[in-house]
Amino acid sequence: MEDEEIKKMLVMDHEMLMVLKHFELAKLDYAKNIKIYTSIPQDKVQIYIERLYAMGLIEKYSGSSVKRTEAKLKKTNEVHKHHTYYHIANKGHYILRDMTEREYIKYVDIPCLRLILLKRERKDNAEKCQKLYEMGIMDKNYEPTEMGLKVLDLARRRQIKI
Repeated sequence: MEDEEIKKMLVMDHEMLMVLKHFELAKLDYAKNIKIYTSIPQDKVQIYIERLYAMGLIEKYSGSSVKRTEAKLKKTNEVHKHHTYYHIANKGHYILRDMTEREYIKYVDIPCLRLILLKRERKDNAEKCQKLYEMGIMDKNYEPTEMGLKVLDLARRRQIKI
């Protein structure tokens, strides 16, 4: 799969991006623990892990035990593996580095930018707001997130008429 396709999938599904970002933070982890830290249901986390693995963004960990120096979120010094552990691959690091507002603005059209800016138009456009929520540009209350504000600022700097 091409990098541009992968970036588009991550932009369009914020939860999958959260799982990948979790691996960058934790270094080494498994589905149940990711569920606890991200508040994403475990069955969805498992699906995201399978997709990220298929794209080559994460890899299976091959060791027989896990040390806290490898898994940053582990509470004990060393444990024997009882789960399938994964860690982020180099490709995952490179993709995450590119996940900025410049990547998001490619997939946000002008009517959606208006929704970020104008609160009064959000109630009439629930479908578009849902898309922005899934992208992580709006929160569950349909208020702009930090990324949403960055996308809006970039649109203003590029002088896109909203």
